[in-house]
Amino acid sequence: MAATASIAQWMIGIVLIFSSLGVILTRKPVHASLYFLLSLLALAALYLQLSAQFIAVMQILVYAGAILVLFMFVIVLFQDAYLHISRHQSQSSNFLLITAATAFVLLLVLLGYRLIGLTSHSTELTAGYGTVESLGKALYVDYFFPFEAIIFLFLVALVGALYIGKRIK
Repeated sequence: MAATASIAQWMIGIVLIFSSLGVILTRKPVHASLYFLLSLLALAALYLQLSAQFIAVMQILVYAGAILVLFMFVIVLFQDAYLHISRHQSQSSNFLLITAATAFVLLLVLLGYRLIGLTSHSTELTAGYGTVESLGKALYVDYFFPFEAIIFLFLVALVGALYIGKRIK
């Protein structure tokens, strides 16, 4: 069964890589959004393979559902903006583009070199790992204070943003 899960993870990873490349390389925004949807769904499938059911469901609901709808609203709002952008000549120098591409390839080679020696640890997961119950227990019992501190930090940032926005007008 471990070989089957590994093959499935590789297949999902390949779909994720190609769909992410489709987001970057396609010229039409609607096609890029569809590739983005495919990459979000592949990432959710990868989360399912890693026994994180709650994170997979939240990935689909929040990102594929809500964020992608916002992207589509922006695309509809700026329908022909990409046509106006394509009229202008690129100001990038070829030297900088080649340097950035070389650095990217070298970093990928370095990452691959570092990952070659890693071994797979197949330990048995505890019962309920990745479920809503275990995540809720971790957030509200084991890590209650840091969780509440982050919520308080967001609340302070929201009040500060409202104060600054109100003061400017």
